[in-house]
Amino acid sequence: MIGEGFEKGEDLSRGRYVQSIAHISKSMKRNLSMNNHDYPAVKPFLRWAGGKSKLVKTLVDFVPPSNSYDRYFEPFVGAGALFFHIGPSKAVLSDLNTDLINCYQQVAKHPEEVWNLLQVHREFNNKEYYYHIRSQKPEELKPIEQAARFIYLNKAAFNGIYRVNRQGVFNVPYGPSFKGPALPKKSLLEAVSDLLGRANLLAADYQEVCESAKRDDFIYLDPPYPPTNGTACFTHYTADRFNWDDQREVSKVFRNLDRKGCLVMMSNSDRKEIRSMFQGYYMQRLNVTRWLGSNGDRFKVHEIVVTNYNPREVRNGDQ
Repeated sequence: MIGEGFEKGEDLSRGRYVQSIAHISKSMKRNLSMNNHDYPAVKPFLRWAGGKSKLVKTLVDFVPPSNSYDRYFEPFVGAGALFFHIGPSKAVLSDLNTDLINCYQQVAKHPEEVWNLLQVHREFNNKEYYYHIRSQKPEELKPIEQAARFIYLNKAAFNGIYRVNRQGVFNVPYGPSFKGPALPKKSLLEAVSDLLGRANLLAADYQEVCESAKRDDFIYLDPPYPPTNGTACFTHYTADRFNWDDQREVSKVFRNLDRKGCLVMMSNSDRKEIRSMFQGYYMQRLNVTRWLGSNGDRFKVHEIVVTNYNPREVRNGDQ
C-alpha cells in the first residue's frame, strides 16, 4: 500500500529526478487504467521460500498499470506470485533453476497429464516413498515426469523449502503438513497453464534475460535475499550461491534498465547495504512475517520495494 513512509533516495539529484519523471510522463499519455489485471488473478501452485504469496496484494500497489508497459519480465520467477496475480498478456519468465522452468513448461503444455501423475504421488505418499522419489535422477525421467516429481517434492518437503547442495541435488527432508502434501487441484493447474502459455519461459541467467528488455518494458527483480543473521550464505535455490557481489550486480542491472527507459521494481531485504546500492531511487519499507529457521519459527522482518518511478504518480497517471 503506497502511503506513509514512501521516500526517494537521499542523493537523488534534481536533474535525474526530472529526467526520470519526464520519461514516465511520456508513457502515461496513454489512457491508463487502475485495473492492473489483463487476465483473472490465480494463486501460485508451488511453495517457495521467500515467495510473495502473502505479500502480493501489497506489492501490486507498486506495479504500473498493465497498459503503461509493453512486456512483463520476472527474471527470478520462483513461484511467480506477482505474475500469476496480475496476469500480464505478454511476459518473459526466467530462472536459473532448470527444474523449475521445465515444470512451468510442462504445466503450460500438459496440465492434465501432470495432474494425472500427481495423483500417483498422492496415492503412494509416505516418508519412505518421498525419499525414493527424491533419490531419482531428474535427467533419467521424461520432462513431464520431472515436472510432477518437482511439484510433489515441493509440496511434501519440510516447510516448502527448495534447497540444493553444491552438486545441484535437492536435499530437503520429508515434512508435509499433518494433512499430507497439498498437491494442486486440476482446476488450478489449468488456470496457471493458461497464463504460462502466454509467457516466454527461459532457463537463463537474469543478466542475459534483462539485456533483452527494451524501453517501456516492466521488470520485476526479486533476487535471493541476504540472510537475516549476517552470514555469508544466501538461500540455496541452485548449486551456484548468491553472495554480496551478486547483489551489487543486481544494482548495476537495475541502473542499466533504468537508463534504457524501462520501468523497474525490486524487492529485497531492508538492510543498509542494500539501501546504499540503490540510493537515488524510490524506496518503501514493508513489514513482513516469514517462516525462518529449521524449526519453522515465524519472525517479523523488514523488506523494501525499490522502483525507478514514483508509484503514486504512475498508478494515478499524474503528468
